[in-house]
Amino acid sequence: MNGDERAVSETVSFVLVFALVVASVGTVYAVGVSELETARDAERVENAQRAFDVLADNLRDITEGAPSRGTEVKLSEATLRSVDDASMNVTVDPDGASPTYWEYALSPIVYDVEAGGEIRLSNGAVLRDSERSGSAVVRGPPLIVDDDHIQLTLIRQEHVGSAVTGGSQTVRVRMAATRSRLFYDNESVNHEMVRVNVTTPYTDAWGRHYESAGFACTEISEPAPGTPGRVSCTVNDVDRVTVIWVRVTTAFE
Repeated sequence: MNGDERAVSETVSFVLVFALVVASVGTVYAVGVSELETARDAERVENAQRAFDVLADNLRDITEGAPSRGTEVKLSEATLRSVDDASMNVTVDPDGASPTYWEYALSPIVYDVEAGGEIRLSNGAVLRDSERSGSAVVRGPPLIVDDDHIQLTLIRQEHVGSAVTGGSQTVRVRMAATRSRLFYDNESVNHEMVRVNVTTPYTDAWGRHYESAGFACTEISEPAPGTPGRVSCTVNDVDRVTVIWVRVTTAFE
């Protein structure tokens, strides 16, 4: 082999190695970056859930008598908003008396991840929705169910000021509550039925949660894009029923 042939061979080898490096980098970029973005978005949802767990703890504090609470939520290319897509009504039907009925708006606080998925605080419960795991109640509302007693705490949230904020800043969610009121407490008669109806985009998640507490649930209407559905959950033959009501105002600072 003469010098010219050796030079051509080395050039071809260089071109092949360079092409292999470029192809490898392209494959890593196409696959790896997508995986990194997916992992980043999943971590953002996890962080938001942890922040909403703290938010739910603080909400529990003010329903039990604390004057107000502020919770910092870090927005990482996300949106925090108050929405009007959920409500609840509760019916208590005692033996020998007319049923008692309450209905109120839930006005959930929602953390929207830009790439998809959300966390919401609704009636003291934390719900999570993501492409990987679907929707679920990851922290239940203030609800006590045992063999002979049901206690429901009805939390009506009302948002004041701007209903949406976004970006990458830290937002403080300020919450204040009126004094809790005992709406109903009766252990002198048996109760034929206690029914909780929830209008929500997440009928499956709410239904599974109430069923885990001993209710029997039926989906009355299925959610559709932009339209909430409705789930009805009932428990029968209860000795004592207690219903507590509290109004909570929320604001973004």
